[in-house]
Amino acid sequence: SGGCIGRGCYDKPVVAKGFARSNIDSFKSFRTDDDAYKAERVERALEGRSSDPAPRIVSGSTSGKDSSLPALPYFGKGASSSTQLLSLLPSGIGLLYDPQIKRYTLAAGKSFESFLAPAPSKPIDPEFGPRGRSPIEKEKSLGLSSYLRFCLSGAICSGGAHFVLTPLDVVKTKVQTDAVKYPSVFGAFNTVYREEGFGTFFTGWAPTLVGFFVGGGILYTATEFLRRYLTELAGSSAVSLEVPIILIGAAAASFIGSFVICPFEAVRIRSVAQPNFADNIVGVLSRIVEEEGVFSLFSAIPVFLTKEIPFAMAKFTVFDLSTEFLYEEFPAAQEDLKLSLLVSLVGGTLGGVVAAIVSNPADTVISEMKKSSDGIGPIAACKTLLSRSGIPTLFTGLGLRMVFYAIMISLQFLAYDSIRFALGIGTDDLKLYLDVLGGALQQ
Repeated sequence: SGGCIGRGCYDKPVVAKGFARSNIDSFKSFRTDDDAYKAERVERALEGRSSDPAPRIVSGSTSGKDSSLPALPYFGKGASSSTQLLSLLPSGIGLLYDPQIKRYTLAAGKSFESFLAPAPSKPIDPEFGPRGRSPIEKEKSLGLSSYLRFCLSGAICSGGAHFVLTPLDVVKTKVQTDAVKYPSVFGAFNTVYREEGFGTFFTGWAPTLVGFFVGGGILYTATEFLRRYLTELAGSSAVSLEVPIILIGAAAASFIGSFVICPFEAVRIRSVAQPNFADNIVGVLSRIVEEEGVFSLFSAIPVFLTKEIPFAMAKFTVFDLSTEFLYEEFPAAQEDLKLSLLVSLVGGTLGGVVAAIVSNPADTVISEMKKSSDGIGPIAACKTLLSRSGIPTLFTGLGLRMVFYAIMISLQFLAYDSIRFALGIGTDDLKLYLDVLGGALQQ
């Protein structure tokens, strides 16, 4: 009726919507099967974190294109790159500061979370939001070129730092080999300068530079390789085994490097303890080989290992744990090169002090063995030291070694990180990041 004709009289308007569905997306193209397995483990770990009964209130003003940037802890002027990225977040997603873990976490409003979460068993990752279940970052596979750059970085930082601190090393050796003539550190500096001249402070610089240049390259390269290999081997247990992995990697790398450094140290100690032994370093090496045999250069290996292995384990472990703590306390340091190098400097100082303490007894025994050509063994050298003043004799020169290695290791790690950044093998250079927009445009 009323002029109504056909289906228009009784059918309601129908609105149809169509959605395109691709066979592969940017996340699937980035993620491997192993990554998917890791993501499942992350989901299970997030179950406990997402069950927090405390409500999360996220205002739309905390994110989106019209939002203002939140004030993150930052040591410079202006916002960091991370804060600028917050404007890319959709409305309803924002940052909340978690005082327990002392960092900002990504949080979503209740309505937004319920809309995106496919099921209650799939919690939103408080760090990365709904997409947190898909890995957005993974370690880059390293080739020969990367490890050669690690080797160059370690060689320059180790050889250079030892060369610069040769005067301190000379005085340390003299205090350890002749405690009667050099009873104190400051007195030793004065006595050496007055009786032997300024040039004596650089005695043995050549074997020091060459030995630690080669040994440092091997040590740092082997440490980087072994830690990555052990981490991959540990799989999902790698996080809980962080400290054992550092210790094992440093110990194994130090074991290899000790066989390279030991001969050079034998030549250096002899040239410092007996200035008239030969005219130059080549002469010292030739005379030792002629009179004592080539194996005498390696006679201190057992004691050298008891010195270098604990030294390297303490150095790398304390450095890694202290810098990790500092980055957690000051997250902005990860985004600023100067602050990052400052963290390396502090971590290296702490690592050097601890390493000096644990390795001092073995260092004193080595100095006692190599100060003369008597062919004394490690056990006999240890007994000789203990017969003088007991156990405290094994810690002769500890104060100077603590200062020496605090400066030494801090300079090493500072130079190592600086050179790594310059050679393109810094921390961020060795990671692959998911390019969501780029991946989507390529589909």
